[in-house]
Amino acid sequence: MEIKRIIYTTNLEKPTYDSIEQLLGMKGAGLKEVILFSEGLSDEVKGRLSEEKIAIKAIDGTEPFMPALLDLADKENASLIVFHMKREKSRLFRRSAERSLIKNTHIPVLLMHENGIESDYRKRGLFDNVILATHWSDSARRAWLYIVGLKKILGVVDIVYVLNEKPTVKEIRQIKERTEEIRKICLEEKIDAESHIYAGKTPDEILLAAEEYDASLIIMGASSKNAVEKLFSGSAPCAVAEKAHVPVLIIP
Repeated sequence: MEIKRIIYTTNLEKPTYDSIEQLLGMKGAGLKEVILFSEGLSDEVKGRLSEEKIAIKAIDGTEPFMPALLDLADKENASLIVFHMKREKSRLFRRSAERSLIKNTHIPVLLMHENGIESDYRKRGLFDNVILATHWSDSARRAWLYIVGLKKILGVVDIVYVLNEKPTVKEIRQIKERTEEIRKICLEEKIDAESHIYAGKTPDEILLAAEEYDASLIIMGASSKNAVEKLFSGSAPCAVAEKAHVPVLIIP
C-alpha cells in the first residue's frame, strides 16, 4: 500500500505548520506529491514540503465544491483526500460536507479539524497511536487490510470492537476470537497491536477508546449507503469524525 499523491483541501485561512508535519509522516508510505485544491499554504509550509522533496501542485477550486473535489481526485489518481476544516463552521455544514465525502468517494478520506492536531507533533506522528474501529463487515475488513498495507509507518494499533447489545456467552467468545485474529495478523506483519472490546454506543465508545489509549488517529471503514441513511440518527463514521479531537481516516 502506497500513498503517493494526496489531495489537500481546507477552509482555514492559514493551515497550521503542525498539520503539514503530520502529513509528512506519509513519506514512509511513498508520498510524492501534494495537490492543493484550495490555495492557502504559506510560503514557509510550502518550503517545508519542498525540503522533503514532495512536489506541490495548486488547483483553483471551482463550484460546486464537492463534485469538483471528487472529480479532481479521480483525474489525479489520488491515494487520499485530506479535508482540513474549521471547527467554527456550522454543525450542519460540517455534517453535510462529511456526508458528501463518505457517500461519494471511493478513495480514503482523512478528516482533520482545526484543533484536531496534537501540539507535540514533533514527538508524535499521525500514525503513531492508531485506533482501528472494527466490526464484521466488508468495509471494516477493508479498513484493517488498509492498516496492514501501511505497516511501514504504523506505531501501535489498538483494535476496538463495540458491543451495542448484551451478547450471549457464545457471542462474546466469538468476538474475542475474531478480534484476536485481526491482532495476530497485525503481529505477523510486525505491527504492534492489542485488541479491546467496549460496550455502549459505537461513536461514544470509539471516542472513549481514543482518549484512553492516547490516539493520534482513528481509522474506520464506512459503507456509504448506511452512513448516509443514518447520518442524522448518529451513524458511527460521521459522528466520530464530527466529535473527534484527533484526525479520522475513513476507508470506503
